[in-house]
Amino acid sequence: MSVSKSFYKGKILIADPFLIGPVFERSVILLADHSKEGAMGFILNHPTEFEVQEAIPQLKGCNQKMYYGGPVDEKLLFYVHSLGSQLPNSVEIGEGLFWGGEFSALEELNKKNALNSENIKFFIGYAGWEMNQLEGEFEKKSWIVGDFDKNYLFTDQKKGLWNETIDKTGHNNSFLGNFAHSPSLN
Repeated sequence: MSVSKSFYKGKILIADPFLIGPVFERSVILLADHSKEGAMGFILNHPTEFEVQEAIPQLKGCNQKMYYGGPVDEKLLFYVHSLGSQLPNSVEIGEGLFWGGEFSALEELNKKNALNSENIKFFIGYAGWEMNQLEGEFEKKSWIVGDFDKNYLFTDQKKGLWNETIDKTGHNNSFLGNFAHSPSLN
């Protein structure tokens, strides 16, 4: 297998129109890290039915929607934000975007009503790939790499994000975004 030497930290992965399955079909993933050791990211367009305060009692009053980030560590909370040093030990993704950080600082920011949908998004679980796994999926054409836009993160996203992002790539199958999710509905 010839492995790509390009790494895409800070980019988005857009599921190929023919990628099917309950988790990644029509998903858009922000790659928070991508290196020779592997990759990890968060699905941007899979909102859950509950708010952050319902899942995390320590963040009472945080009524933002919780998103399903992926099938790895589904019982853990993750957050992507633009708060930088306000959340010590956060990891920079790039261009003023970070993930993680000290939970105690997050609690304090929540008490000050400083958390909002324009500076943070919460996820349960994440999408992860072992060494060379994502590169193998690139070779199978499972993913299309696109440029990240903060609007993809800091607005309420649903499945429509996939249509928008695949269309922007100019991918030769992007027209399929105009069709019903299930062919039987056409």
